[in-house]
Amino acid sequence: MREVAPGLGWYEYGGDVGAVALAFPAGFHAEGAGRPGLAHFAEHMLMAPRDRQAHPYARLEERGCLLEARTRRDHLTVTVSGPQRHLLRAVETLVAHLTDLERPGDTALRQAEIIRNEVLEKTALSPATDRWRWCVPTPDGAIGADHDPVVAPALAGSAVHADAWQAFLARHVRLDRCSAAVAADPALVGPGAVESALGPRTVPRIPRAASPGRGAQGCKAPRDEIVLPVRADDLAGQSAALAAAELAAETVAAAHRQPGAAVHYGLFDEWFSENAPTVVTVPLPAGTDGTAVEERMRAFPKTVTEPGALARARRRLSHEWARRLATPSACARLTAWMLLGGRMGDPFAPCDPDLVEHSASAAAVLRGA
Repeated sequence: MREVAPGLGWYEYGGDVGAVALAFPAGFHAEGAGRPGLAHFAEHMLMAPRDRQAHPYARLEERGCLLEARTRRDHLTVTVSGPQRHLLRAVETLVAHLTDLERPGDTALRQAEIIRNEVLEKTALSPATDRWRWCVPTPDGAIGADHDPVVAPALAGSAVHADAWQAFLARHVRLDRCSAAVAADPALVGPGAVESALGPRTVPRIPRAASPGRGAQGCKAPRDEIVLPVRADDLAGQSAALAAAELAAETVAAAHRQPGAAVHYGLFDEWFSENAPTVVTVPLPAGTDGTAVEERMRAFPKTVTEPGALARARRRLSHEWARRLATPSACARLTAWMLLGGRMGDPFAPCDPDLVEHSASAAAVLRGA
């Protein structure tokens, strides 16, 4: 993973298939107060076909390419993947689509219904799966504040943001203000050719979210879990928080003689994708003795400095990171958002023991609401 030109990240990826991803500062945090769900709705409108002939999807499918988009807390990523010999043409098709915001008249209502069905399927409105109010800071507030960017507007059942999506995209989804990343063979897809297709760009600085008005102790979690606040935006600080959480999971496993729980990063468990403040969580298994865990966690900051502890955490995290980079789409997407957030580099390699200990000291055991 490296930055080969300003705003252009590169991951050398052999084989027949490659990918290009663009990351824009158009996540939930850009919605503004009183507009929960605008970013998600704008993403759907952005990716909707431009006409009855299904442009650009029909043209991309002819070349064996796939187009996908994701809205997250701090960014929107758009990824196109397919045969490397067709990748540059696919990028040109994508650029033409992103710069044309005209959509058929019934698109807003269609996309609102799609969002509603999508949310109902994914969450079933279950409190155990609804993490939005717990994790998402409001644009002017703190973690844990009541700002629901997905579920609430989906339940409205209509295109509640039909009047605002074009202005949102015009402001936040600009080709001259995005980061780009490529996972491909440079011999087949040259950096200069990608730069030419995208045009000149300046990578924007994503505004840092407001500092939490309250600590983790003042929040109600959707389940019993260990929470480690992440207050550092750089790669070293976020890597340290993940390492501390991995050691917390190890502590829970040792206490109950069960396999360690998975570490969960932010809203979507996409490492290095969220700016601080956010949280890393370790769910506690059903039937866990919360009092026993709290007792162990009091000594936890000291245990992370024991010989071999950090090496174990780094080894497991590096293995998981490699697994997450298993496809060209994932490589391009992760590189694009790490570049947008100023977090390019080799995660976990320079993990600072002092930063890990600092993250561990902020851990708290929260009981489910």
